[in-house]
Formats: sequence, structure tokens, C-alpha cells
Amino acid sequence: MLILLALAVLPAIDSLIRLMLLVVSRGHRRDDGVPAREDAGVPRPFRWLVVVPSRDEGEAVRKTLESVRDVPTLLLLDGEDVAAQRVAEELGAAVVVKESRGPTKAAALAWLAETQRDRLLATDAVLLLDVGSTVGERFFENLHWPAECDAVQARLSGVGSGVGVAVAASETHAQLDEDRGRQSLGWSVRLRGTGSAFRPATFIAISPRLRTRVEDLEATLLMIARGQRVALGGPEAVVIDEKPLTVYWAASQRARWLLGRYEVLFKRAGELGRAVVRRPAETTALFFEIFGRPLSLTIPFRVIVAAVGILSGRFVIIASAILATAVLDVVTLLASGRTTASAAMRLMMAWGLAVLMAPRALFRWMRAKRL
Repeated sequence: MLILLALAVLPAIDSLIRLMLLVVSRGHRRDDGVPAREDAGVPRPFRWLVVVPSRDEGEAVRKTLESVRDVPTLLLLDGEDVAAQRVAEELGAAVVVKESRGPTKAAALAWLAETQRDRLLATDAVLLLDVGSTVGERFFENLHWPAECDAVQARLSGVGSGVGVAVAASETHAQLDEDRGRQSLGWSVRLRGTGSAFRPATFIAISPRLRTRVEDLEATLLMIARGQRVALGGPEAVVIDEKPLTVYWAASQRARWLLGRYEVLFKRAGELGRAVVRRPAETTALFFEIFGRPLSLTIPFRVIVAAVGILSGRFVIIASAILATAVLDVVTLLASGRTTASAAMRLMMAWGLAVLMAPRALFRWMRAKRL
């Protein structure tokens, strides 16, 4: 029982950290809802390169490439894909092919940094877009880039139905509340895989070091360890991101993420140590975040452990505190009005299925195939 309580304490601490970030984000907003730290910026990059990683996506790349057809774009194919290459050529996008496939999106980005160095350095900024993501109107004109930052994360606006509603709501909560709180404290916000923009030199330095299935979280950690900061790109620079329509699709994605978060702990222990030395509070918060997510799993886990602890009569105080954090998370999410109870339940089912699909996720590359 003590082991279970100890495991439940980790997400409980993450819950308190998220509450702190929420309070800080509310306290540092201007009237238009933008944290003050988003104001300080440099002239926005004018030589962009949009990179779209793809593996066996075929015609599905069209929507993404069409949204950035007025900006220099590079389709990064992880293995041959005749249909995707044909679409890219039709829309005027350049194509590079990593002939030896896999094993991960991170490996494809590392290959790009190593083989296309001159092309990358000829730009002011590199924007990563997943297949299925599209940029909003006037995205490049509206993007904020604080002077002291080497990367920015665009705001993601999820589109979907069913379980996709809950996925989008979770991401919105993470950016509008948690990330704004981090930025107000001078911490790095989280890179989110799509809509992430880097200075070329930073992309070239970070990408070859990526080793895990969650390259966005890993890249965030590497930047913290290097003493660099990631900022929000502002409220008007929006990337519209396609969210899963079915529980199975959502589970396929989340199985990879579930494995990858813990993979970071083992493969990046050295960077965690260096990050703690540079930014102890920020890195400690990131550590508890790894154990505190996904809420769809950690909330039920905390409730069950707390109930057992209370009923046993031996750990009432600790168990009650753990239960209180779970209730706090549920109230906060539902009170935001960004999701519904039914959508949240579908997301919980997706995470439960993700646990069962975790072994299969060891052999998956970037994202589940759209149905």
C-alpha cells in the first residue's frame, strides 16, 4: 500500500504545480489575455522553411502543403512515397527522402539536420508541421518571437469530434493555462511536435540528439539543459491540428506518448541532471509532469488508491490529500467549459486502450493512420 501511495503522490504534486501555473497565468494577463512576457520580441523571421515530416501518408499531405504553399516548404519523406511526392511537386514543395526508414520521427529530423545543413542555415526559422496540421490565416505575420528565445510554439487549435473534443480541450488547457503560467515565470513552454518553430542553428544542434518517441518533450528538455528558452508564439498565430475521431486512433497515438514519456527519464537522465543545475524549479516541475500525465489515467489511479487508503484507516490524511487533488483536477477541467463529461470519458477509454497497445507502439513511427 505504501508503494501505491508513493506512486499516487507524484501526480498529486503535479496537480498542485498545475494549479500554481493556472493562478500565475491568470495574474499576469493583460486585458486581451496575453501574458506580458509575450510582448518583448524581435522583428519576425522573414525567410521561413516549413518542414513536413511524413511516412506513408500519400494524398493526406495535400491539405497541409496547400496551407503553406506561399512559403518555402520541404516535405521530409521517411522512405519512398510516390503519391506524397507527386502532391508536393504539384504544389511546388521541395522533397527530400530518407531512404532508410525509421525508426522514429526523431530519427527523420536528425537525418534532415545532418544532410540539409546548408539549406536550413539559409533560413531565419524552421517550422515543423505534422501531416494533418494547417496554418491559420496570416500565421507568419502574426507569430511573436521574443528576442531571448531560440524557439517558439504556436497555439494549437484542435478540430475533431467525439474523443477529439476532449483531446483538443486538454491541449487548449495545457497551452492557455499551463504554458502561459510557465512563460510568466520565465520558464520554457512545451514544444508540441507540430507548430514548433526553431532558429536554424538550434534545430541543427538539437535534432541529431533526439532519441525517444516523444521528440517534442525531449527537445524541450534538451533546450532547458542548454540554458535556452521556448516561448509562446502569441494568440493569433494558430495551427489548426486534426484530432483523432475514434477511440482507437486516439489510443494508437497515446500508446506511443505513454512509452515515450518514461523513455525520456531513462535516456535523458544526464540532461535532466544538467537542467536541474541550470533551472531547478522548472526541471523539478517537468519531472513531476512526466508522472502526472495523462490525467485520464492518473485521476482514476489517485481516486482508487485514495479510496483504499481511507478505507484501510491507516493512511487517511495522505489518502485524503491525494483524493483532493484528483477532485481539483476534475473540477478545473470541467469548469473550463472546453470539454464535456462524455468526451472526457471517451478520452479515458482511449488511454486505457493505449496501455494495452503499448507493446505495439514500440514499432510505430509518428502517428496513427487516419481512418
